[in-house]
Amino acid sequence: MTERRYQVRQRRPRSAWVSLLIPFLAILITAGVFSVAADRLTGQGAPFGQETTPSSTPTVATTSTPTPEPPTPTPLPTPTPEPPTPTPLPPLAVLQVGTEATVNAESGLRVRSGPGTSFDPVTTLAAGVIVKIIDGPQRADTYNWWKIQFDTEGGGQGDGWVAGDFLDPGAG
Repeated sequence: MTERRYQVRQRRPRSAWVSLLIPFLAILITAGVFSVAADRLTGQGAPFGQETTPSSTPTVATTSTPTPEPPTPTPLPTPTPEPPTPTPLPPLAVLQVGTEATVNAESGLRVRSGPGTSFDPVTTLAAGVIVKIIDGPQRADTYNWWKIQFDTEGGGQGDGWVAGDFLDPGAG
């Protein structure tokens, strides 16, 4: 086998123009890339692949005389609406002293001599009987007890204590 010899090529020296042209082109390309990037970021310039064309209509500078503004009309006073008349609220649907109530116990309501189930029954009132609340409430045996006044069968007045759960506020 024959031995090959490699010869080292000698480089030709670059001309002065090429030495100046390469850095100039590099700067020019870099500036172009930055310019396009800046246009994209600020929203200026045309989208990629689209060219902008200058407007074919020339802009003509004109001078115009200002048009006088018409006088502003004086607004008429707005009438102030009258406030609405308040509607009276219906009486509260709660038991309270001085009001009437209706017995709602279907099997009758035991009237007792005192506020609690330990007191003796005085009488039993039928459902629908209207009574007047004269005292109370007093809490006993898990009920609020009200002292009531009612008409007896003989035409007189009776009174006693009843549990408020078996009374509806109001007459009727």
